[in-house]
Amino acid sequence: MEPIVDRLEAEFGPGWSIYRLNASEPDVLTLQESYGQRGHPTFVVLDETGAVTAQFIGQQPIEVLRAALAAQ
Repeated sequence: MEPIVDRLEAEFGPGWSIYRLNASEPDVLTLQESYGQRGHPTFVVLDETGAVTAQFIGQQPIEVLRAALAAQ
């Protein structure tokens, strides 16, 4: 999934923050649980207030993730 996330990061530019978290780290596990996520990879799209606008578990086509980001 890293190449897809890299492309989206380049495409959407500096106005966006994309975080890559390692689920084996304790703090990341707590964050993941706060969003009710248990699968890997997990993608969560947040708006400017931090509200969840889209969630995806498992590998996703770039078009799906691009559409979720573009909807912001």
